[in-house]
Amino acid sequence: MKNLKKIVLKVPLDPKSKVFFDLLEKYELLQIHRQDDDQIFVTQKVKFKDSQMHPKMLESDRYGMSYIEVIEEDKAKNEYIFFSKHNWVKETKKLLDKHDLIIDPPIILDKNRLLTSIITESKNIDQFVNSLTNFYKGRLEILSISHIPLNYENLFLKLTDRQKEIVYYAVQHGYFEIPRKIKSEKIADHFQITQSALYDHLRKIERTIYHSIFN
Repeated sequence: MKNLKKIVLKVPLDPKSKVFFDLLEKYELLQIHRQDDDQIFVTQKVKFKDSQMHPKMLESDRYGMSYIEVIEEDKAKNEYIFFSKHNWVKETKKLLDKHDLIIDPPIILDKNRLLTSIITESKNIDQFVNSLTNFYKGRLEILSISHIPLNYENLFLKLTDRQKEIVYYAVQHGYFEIPRKIKSEKIADHFQITQSALYDHLRKIERTIYHSIFN
């Protein structure tokens, strides 16, 4: 049985990410859909400083994004909600993997720092805090550390029949393994749905599971 804790902290922007965040007046990472060794798939909300900017202009190595799909836009306010694939900042990914951490959205831009929450086992707390303090050289602010009570309800009962079929098939065929043993296209073909519909099912499954565990 894992004893989990949630750490709320403000993290300074690293030089690589600052190129992106300097374009923004407001930022909020709304949801993390999936992450692997190279990329993280997220939905985020931004407000650009420049009215001529558009999320599609961020698709480049300079900003570390390889794909962007706009979901909602308000051009009058320079505000957009979009799905994107981000390349990991290697130092950040290494830190998360080393301490077995889970990022808990939302992540919000606050005066050149990111307000974020991290979930980890209690036994990792001291080592994690020491690593962060050394990594950010005193520029890190820890706002709170709290215990997370686990929800022991049967998660499977919270899924629809279709979601159960998809997640069972995906697990059985190694979709969640690293490296993956089956591609999303093949799962979508098996259920005779589009890849977009498959990703929507997987996002809802993940959200149901995360909310059940951490709320």
